[in-house]
Amino acid sequence: MQEKRYPKGHFLPIGMVMGLPLGIPIGIVLGIVAIGPAIGLILGIGLGLYLEKKYNPEPLSMTPEEESQRQKAIMLIGAIFLLGILMFIFLLLKS
Repeated sequence: MQEKRYPKGHFLPIGMVMGLPLGIPIGIVLGIVAIGPAIGLILGIGLGLYLEKKYNPEPLSMTPEEESQRQKAIMLIGAIFLLGILMFIFLLLKS
């Protein structure tokens, strides 16, 4: 049976989604609920990298169009995240 191949970085978001629910109870136990999701994301990134190395040793190469689309999505998400941080700071300073 031929092993299935995936594009590079396929398992990283899967690991992040798996790690997030693991971090929330850790944050509750530590008494800092807000830090739990961050801990979960760190665990998830590690899990995603492990899964990537184990199940995707030879990733499929991405076409230039796919690479460009991925970069645009990352830039958009980063811009939305930065806007959220700026809005938070603005609301913090306003009150």
